[in-house]
Amino acid sequence: MPWTGTPRSRTCSWPRRTTVARLPYAVGVRTAATLAVLISVVALAGCGGGTAEPEPESGAITAGQVSRQFAESAGRALQETDVPDAAWRQLGYGLNPSRPILDRFGVFSVYVVEAGNEEAVASLLSDKANGEPLEADAKGIYWERDSLSGTWIAHTRYGENVVLTWFSEKRRKATDARWARLDRILSGLPAA
Repeated sequence: MPWTGTPRSRTCSWPRRTTVARLPYAVGVRTAATLAVLISVVALAGCGGGTAEPEPESGAITAGQVSRQFAESAGRALQETDVPDAAWRQLGYGLNPSRPILDRFGVFSVYVVEAGNEEAVASLLSDKANGEPLEADAKGIYWERDSLSGTWIAHTRYGENVVLTWFSEKRRKATDARWARLDRILSGLPAA
């Protein structure tokens, strides 16, 4: 029989009961509130206290300005790539843009170089195969031949720190209405 002891002090020896120490309700609520405040403070500190991006140096354009310009002119803001680079922020419509976006703009990226980093701008305007600087044509386009596809890539600089890289998909140096749309949008930037 599992019961032992006198009727007043009956206890059950089977199954054994274990007790769990419980904190008073007020202590648990205070602890939860303290943790919530602490998490909020850490999150704000990690996000820079809520500032979106640093103020640009004289004449420099920010990635936010470029993205807003596209939102206002094209109806859709640009997105930053998932692979960050210390020298610039790369913007575009993602790795798999929709057919209407491709028909309207083609394949492109916009690079917003950190203010004053001329070396990074020069690297964007250099031939990727040999590192030689590209020469601008009469329109200010720096043409680079893609050795894999045999087509031409148009690089265009706006202001001191923005470079558009547009893939022409053509075997000759030529822009079309897609590049012209991008050029119109980026020419509207404040310092361009």
